Amino acid sequence: MPRTLIVATTSYAGMGPYVSEIVNYFEPNDDVLYFFCEYEDNFFFKNVKKVLHSKSVFFRCPNNLIYKIRELLPLKVPYHTAVVQFCKKNAIDVVHFINNPAPRCLIKELAKIGIVCVSTVHDLHPHEIKKAWFKELRFRILYAKLNDNFVYGKNFITNSKEQYEEIKRNFPEKNVFFHFFPSLVTKEILNGHEKVAEIEKDSLPYILFFGRIEEYKGISLLYNAFTKNSKLKKRYKLVIAGSGTLPFSRVADEENVVLVNRYIKDSEVADLYKNACVVVYPYISATQSGVLSLAFFYKVPVLASDVSFFKDIIFDSGAGVLFKCGSEVDLTEKLLNILSVDCKDIGNRERIFYDSHYDGHAIRCELMRIYQSLKV
Repeated sequence: MPRTLIVATTSYAGMGPYVSEIVNYFEPNDDVLYFFCEYEDNFFFKNVKKVLHSKSVFFRCPNNLIYKIRELLPLKVPYHTAVVQFCKKNAIDVVHFINNPAPRCLIKELAKIGIVCVSTVHDLHPHEIKKAWFKELRFRILYAKLNDNFVYGKNFITNSKEQYEEIKRNFPEKNVFFHFFPSLVTKEILNGHEKVAEIEKDSLPYILFFGRIEEYKGISLLYNAFTKNSKLKKRYKLVIAGSGTLPFSRVADEENVVLVNRYIKDSEVADLYKNACVVVYPYISATQSGVLSLAFFYKVPVLASDVSFFKDIIFDSGAGVLFKCGSEVDLTEKLLNILSVDCKDIGNRERIFYDSHYDGHAIRCELMRIYQSLKV
């Protein structure tokens, strides 16, 4: 196998667990090395297994205003020189940029020394956003840069079957590979026993939304469906757990809505899921996501919109229930239905799917096969 360097450029939001779970599937004797761009919280140092630390670089990246402004300019990324030097020193053959398409200037420089680059592309198209104007502007500038890097790149990996087919169809000159999304059930989640203080467990059962709060995740739809239905708001609580800015205004006569609007620690996640009667993913768009792995592991019934990513998994497996994307009426109807029946069979099918598809060994083998194919 060619000597490979996996480069992780961010641990922001779900990217940290995504990277650390994949990296932790590898073994010390695999011919793979690692380069992590690390923020002040030292996420990768804490979450990548210790036996891989001797093969890793933890490169300190600032996460301040100056750095965020710098990102918008046509400058080399801060880790550019460090990656090139590491590759030369360690005779790297393949570099896998696991967070986003690699910067074109870095691909060019690595190509000069015979190194092949492959990038994981997560979102081929930007999601719906609702932020302050300056944050939206920053988002659009960064996406334009990512798109430019994608157009220039040649080799890509995706965890979305829909995205895989789209790239093959629209960019036949590119090499595209697929592997399943990793489980987000980390060791910290498995071993976590911390209670979520905002939720009173001795009161009403609750409907859960968990994840970073973003416009494209359809939280407004779920909130409206819950607050407008007398049966739901009298018999249940709605728990919205995650950091981010709410994309809706809360109603004056709101009942039984618990907003845990902060970062949820891994040690609290098990408590959230184990005590939920149903988890709802009302996404407006989704090319890929790890959230299903959490619900499936804990056998919590899932109600999700019928966007392609959820539909591909839930429709075929019966592991969960779908509602029509964007339809508040259908969401309400399906939610009332799933709360009124015994969902033990759904939970069992979810766990069967989890055990058969979120297989770390299979992901590791597929990535090693991809790396090998790039240097034949």
